[in-house]
Amino acid sequence: MDFNPDDAHQYFEGVEYPASKADLISAAEGNNAPDALVDRIGTLGRPEFSSSEEVVEELRASPQST
Repeated sequence: MDFNPDDAHQYFEGVEYPASKADLISAAEGNNAPDALVDRIGTLGRPEFSSSEEVVEELRASPQST
């Protein structure tokens, strides 16, 4: 894994929740998130998140891409 899910909060600054995966990807890219994080957001199973904590929980639980 190229990033620590616990550090992901900083890349979601400015996101208004509930937020879609597209909203999160846009914010992460705008906040200079690592490409690995941006890619992983796109693979998450949920279509919408109500907080950055939910995103981080999902990142922790999601299988890592190889």
